[in-house]
Amino acid sequence: MFDYKHYVPTLKWKASEYYALKYLKEKEKNLITPLIQLIMSKPKASKKDEQLPTWEEQLKKSIEILKIQIPQIPVEIFESWGSSPAFVDVGLIDASLRKEAITEIIKTGNIIGATLIPVVNLSSDKSIQSAMVSVSKEKQSGICLRLFRSDFNSDINVGDKVKQFLIDQDVEESEIDLLIDFQILDDGCSRLHNLCEQIPNLLKWRTFTFACGSFPVDLTSFVLGVNYVARHDWKNWFTQIKSSKLKRNPSFSDYTIQHPIYNESFQSFSPSASIRYTLNDKWLVMRGQKNKHIQYLANARLLSQHSDFFGAKFSFGDKYIADKGTNLKGKTGNPMTWLIAGINHHLACTVKQIANLS
Repeated sequence: MFDYKHYVPTLKWKASEYYALKYLKEKEKNLITPLIQLIMSKPKASKKDEQLPTWEEQLKKSIEILKIQIPQIPVEIFESWGSSPAFVDVGLIDASLRKEAITEIIKTGNIIGATLIPVVNLSSDKSIQSAMVSVSKEKQSGICLRLFRSDFNSDINVGDKVKQFLIDQDVEESEIDLLIDFQILDDGCSRLHNLCEQIPNLLKWRTFTFACGSFPVDLTSFVLGVNYVARHDWKNWFTQIKSSKLKRNPSFSDYTIQHPIYNESFQSFSPSASIRYTLNDKWLVMRGQKNKHIQYLANARLLSQHSDFFGAKFSFGDKYIADKGTNLKGKTGNPMTWLIAGINHHLACTVKQIANLS
């Protein structure tokens, strides 16, 4: 399906991610297979005079909301991404919904012309694994096996667990996209050759991808104004594919401009009017203050005049930033549109880097 000169961004499925993908250029989309993670919907906040709901009540409401949304999710993905392949992961939603959700999403996707590939992991309930494999065979789109750090740290050898999975589900490596996802970057990520040695028949898997992320959990430690953060996830991958130590080079996967570990409570936070802007080997973060949306316009002007700016024609996100910077009395946008711009630019930047690999 693709070789190592390909990009697999991991995206939580929200409006920002929907539009960030939708607004990519076609030539950029050709080098991307997104991994879309479904998340629980956030219930509406209680009114001032209402009693705060318990955790159980919030979960029940979130489940009810997501049940209503599930039929629309494959339609949204198709509208945003078309018929090109996309991985779909239900691991972050409540366990009671996973089997129902992935089955309906893949089946509906098949009907409307989407190419949606279910993501399974070794810790999933066997009934869920079987459901994913079964529904994937209807269109022969295959499945994605996502291995986490815990799979390599277990008392049971990861290679043995993978072999057992293949036997249990009656599938072959050639039908499976293999993804090793360590989430947070650490020293273990720099020893990819050791991880590769533990995977049976590495050359036979349909595709091979390695994922990790290094964007900070939040911006609280940043000063107001210009900050730089190294893209250690990109540097780690690039160094290793150039090392000649790997039996097979993996494609690149990251968490774009967001922290790898999803925290539901962050959905309630009031974000600052900041810009997260991806450069080739680092991020430029222009931090603003919370609840002062007007600062985004000033930051956009500063960035669009900065030597690191890629130019308004580079991507939808860059044009958005340039447009906001031209009128300091114009509409500020909101956290959703700021994130659309940031993610869209990050995707375009990363694709260009991969396309230019020698």
